[in-house]
Amino acid sequence: MTEARADAPAHGSTPREPGGTRLTLAQVLEHPALGPRDLLPARFRGPRRVTGDGWVGFATRLERGEELSLVQSLMAANRHVLDVGGGIGELSRAVAARIGHCTTVEPHAQLVESMRDEAAEAGVSVFAGTAEDLPFPDASFDAVYGAWVLPFVDDVEKAVTEMVRVCDPGAPEAKIVLIVGGADSEVLGLFNDVCAPVSGDPRDHHGYLLATAARLLAERGFGEFSLHRTEASVRFAEEEPAKRAAAAATVLTDFWYQLHPGADEVRAALEPALERHFAARPHGIGDQGAVLVARPGS
Repeated sequence: MTEARADAPAHGSTPREPGGTRLTLAQVLEHPALGPRDLLPARFRGPRRVTGDGWVGFATRLERGEELSLVQSLMAANRHVLDVGGGIGELSRAVAARIGHCTTVEPHAQLVESMRDEAAEAGVSVFAGTAEDLPFPDASFDAVYGAWVLPFVDDVEKAVTEMVRVCDPGAPEAKIVLIVGGADSEVLGLFNDVCAPVSGDPRDHHGYLLATAARLLAERGFGEFSLHRTEASVRFAEEEPAKRAAAAATVLTDFWYQLHPGADEVRAALEPALERHFAARPHGIGDQGAVLVARPGS
């Protein structure tokens, strides 16, 4: 994977990112996309535990066309791309469809096997592994991205350090891309406002994760940034409002709390909250994202 990249475009031959404005680390840390600032925690709340079944139930209802398009655009000039935390493989397949191939690493054995069923035909190479211990040599890729991965890692610093290690900073289009929940995410709002008070969990603040990652990336030589936002939604097509709210409560509870002893209490709290939500937005829950692009520089 470390062969010379004669097929890579010359530096500057394509835009650095679609519509992006270059930002310094200080500008990233002050950006409203990393808010709300008054609720920033002092430390990482710890990883969210998710099962393969819980992720599949959520991801198969997730409509993320804009996110797919953004990642494809960001990777269009790259040739050796790594997807950290491939999930059900949707983003990996989208990148492979754009540039011919994508490599992905995923910690859940169930998801690794399901991706491998169609990986070769889709141009995707699938590896088992974690973000904190990527199974690749140094500088194997010219782009690395992790979509919705940081909330689930055990050690944010190790995960970011590994992404830097396997990304070749000398490649013309070298970049690391991280996607987390945006400040306006309806999904995160439901977790923080409804679930956390019932389960006793600390609030989930993805802006904190992105700020932490930005500092780590800058310290490791990836200090030229841009920020973007994406729109996605978790769609529930059930016609009857009560059944729709019940289905959504089950999907979200299984995603966040499938193995938690308080899962039933969380589900019961979510149902009336979701009935109120669906009264205003009948069939979707917004999963708005914040996207950090980091390139070599200071």
